[in-house]
Amino acid sequence: MNNTIDFGGRKQLFKALVGSHNYNMNTSDSDKDYKIFALPTFDDLYSGIEFSKSYVGETEDIDVHDVRKVGNLWWKANINFVEVLFSEDIEVMVDTLGRTARLLNEIFSMKNEIARMNLPYFYDACIGMHLNKRKMVGKGTAGTQHLVDKFGYDTKQAMHSLRVLDFLARFADRGFKDFKSAIWYKDGEFKKSYLLALKNGEFEKETYLEVANVTIKRVEDDYKEVYKSQLPNKETKEHLLRLVKDIVREELE
Repeated sequence: MNNTIDFGGRKQLFKALVGSHNYNMNTSDSDKDYKIFALPTFDDLYSGIEFSKSYVGETEDIDVHDVRKVGNLWWKANINFVEVLFSEDIEVMVDTLGRTARLLNEIFSMKNEIARMNLPYFYDACIGMHLNKRKMVGKGTAGTQHLVDKFGYDTKQAMHSLRVLDFLARFADRGFKDFKSAIWYKDGEFKKSYLLALKNGEFEKETYLEVANVTIKRVEDDYKEVYKSQLPNKETKEHLLRLVKDIVREELE
């Protein structure tokens, strides 16, 4: 599919598998989701442009972003972007023996530090994502309207709204040291079976809402202060920003 994407002359840096295939929640009808990070051109830098596009295919969905965004996205603790660091499938698209690849490898070697560098914000971001998805369960999207028609609500959004709350508990229970196992659901694990049953419409909307109410209260009672008491690590943020800046400089020289 990459051959059909117009990057406007921008060089691709790396491509990462994300979404259900990256946390073992995919089913037979799950598309593969990827994020591609591209390097800016001189004109992008001069004009202040940050390239971003989305492409939907028959078996793959791809989001393309300017690599300069990652520092801010990871600092704001967007779980959908933090998971890029822990992807099951990462393809580096530059010379693997060059300095850019070495800088990129250094970023990935920091993934655990990056994942926990702003835990107070991580909590807020995940709670916000839960509330937003919960608000959307009655509306559906172009890709999930069939679920609303069949079950009376968007069961996929409902599943993800609970999954993000479950992540907050799992990540904290692991001492914020193992992001990968916090997002990964093992085969045979009860929570995986439960979430997939929710996605498959085995629970009424009212049951989902009751579970959501109980779950968010438990997370707030048991984990809010745990996250909020952690100091953000600005040194990690600054180091990350320097590495991204060095990558851009290396590729434009």
